[in-house]
Amino acid sequence: MLRRSNLPATFWALLILLLCGLPGDKIPELTFLEWLNPDKIAHIILFGVQCLLLLKGFEKQNFTRVVNSNHAALALVLSITYGCIVEILQEYVFINRNGDLRDAVANAIGALMGFWIYKRYFSKTVNG
Repeated sequence: MLRRSNLPATFWALLILLLCGLPGDKIPELTFLEWLNPDKIAHIILFGVQCLLLLKGFEKQNFTRVVNSNHAALALVLSITYGCIVEILQEYVFINRNGDLRDAVANAIGALMGFWIYKRYFSKTVNG
């Protein structure tokens, strides 16, 4: 069941799907160093925010206002899995798009960074 506290994460996930599903010929190509180009940075930001929003949503569901380690792990796994699914969709479903292992890695790095940022700046617990 979708809870109100998870709406921001759900809408963000839909935005990611929309942006990653745009036809490839509609996206301008820029040439930069592969890992420093705007595409990889965008993936890191998108999935970092996704993980943060999931963690905040889980926090609001918990009456003690604390995200336990199971919720934190779930948010991280969901974000990384979603990043992989988006890349698979880009390879096999979306028009003029290609899945990219480096993008999946950037998605996972973003999720890990979002997790770290949450634990460092927003978490109300010391475990996890």
